Formats: sequence, C-alpha cells, structure tokens
Amino acid sequence: MGDIIKRGSEFIVPEYRIIYVTVPDVRTDEPMPERMIFYVDTRFTTAQVKRLREMIVTVLFYWGEHVEQINDGEVSRYESCVNKYARFNLAPVWFADRIANGRAAAAVQMAGFTTQIQANGYGRAAKAYIKYKEPTAGESFTIRGLNASSPEKSSLTVTVNPINLSSTAVGTTMLSGSLFHAWLHREGYRHPAGRFTSYFAGEASMCIMRDNKDKVPGVPASTYTKWLD
Repeated sequence: MGDIIKRGSEFIVPEYRIIYVTVPDVRTDEPMPERMIFYVDTRFTTAQVKRLREMIVTVLFYWGEHVEQINDGEVSRYESCVNKYARFNLAPVWFADRIANGRAAAAVQMAGFTTQIQANGYGRAAKAYIKYKEPTAGESFTIRGLNASSPEKSSLTVTVNPINLSSTAVGTTMLSGSLFHAWLHREGYRHPAGRFTSYFAGEASMCIMRDNKDKVPGVPASTYTKWLD
C-alpha cells in the first residue's frame, strides 16, 4: 500500500493479513464470486478481526435479503425503510438520471453494491484494505471510507478506529451500519459533512443499524450518527 506511519522518531510500514468472507448464495443477473477478499492490518487483535468479519457478514446478509425479496417480487425491507426517510442526494455521483424517491434510490444502491462485491471477489477492483488508525487528540471517527466514484474499479478500502471497534457500548449491527456507510462513500454517495438525517448515505446506513425498522419516537438521530464517519 505504501502507507507509512510515524511513531515517535520511527516510521512504520503496516503489514496486512488476508481474510476471506463468503458471499451469500442468492440469484443475481450475473455470476457472483464465492467469497470476498480483504487485507486486514495485523495490528488488529484476533477479537477485533472476528468482529470485523461479523460486520462484513452482516452487511452481506442485508444485501442478500434485499436481493431475495426483489427476486420474490416484493418491495424489500431495505427499500421500504430508505423510502420513508431518505430525501436528498439520492443518486451516486456516477448515476446520470434523476431518482424519484428513496425506494428507487435503494434499488440503484444495492445494484451498485452488487457490482462492488463482484469487482472485489473477481479481482477487478483494487485490493480492499482494512486499515488501523487510533484517533489523534480531538479526532472522532469510527469507520471512514474516502469518497470514490466507480463501483466497478474502486476498492472497498476503509480505515477503522480500533477503540470503537472494541467498544462494548455498541452492538455489531450498529457497527455494520457504520461499515455500510463507509462503503457508500466508496460507491459514490455524498452528504454534507456532519449531516446525515434525510440524506441517502445517512438514512440508508441508519436503516441497516435499525434492522430496517422504523425510527422510534424519542430516540435521537445521534444514537446512530455518532458512529458514522
């Protein structure tokens, strides 16, 4: 990767280990890879890598559920949830047509994610690195994905805060929504800095965090958004 990290007076080049994650067996228009490939910083502990794997599996579960429900002629739970709350920035930067509503936006996004899975598993995209970064003084983040614009070519590389990853104050599904959000940035979705409510990238991620259930009155958005970006 060429990453160089300064620690004191020394410079460290991170090392990575490969992990594989099985892709759910669902019917799609084009063949899907059997597994996805990630390069994980070796500074993550065994327990942290286990949780990272569980987060990836959870995101893939929601993708697979969406695809199966669409195959059955249904409106997916994900589409229904996103349709209720997403209003702005419904389209990724590579999508030229106007998107009418959240349901249509959810369909476009999951189709793009299907492409991302294929690109990763078949080696068409750059390697997907899961990078380790402890926050500096005054820095607050959970999982970050730099903005990208091509699901076919852009990797699923993200940077993870190991402190939040090990927190017992947050469930794995919540962190899975954080990972999903980072991958939305990699897929081509944008939102104003620090603003998530009503924006597709924020609401879609919060839908994953809530298991595609409705928002509960009295529960502030910050319950979820504090784990985004």
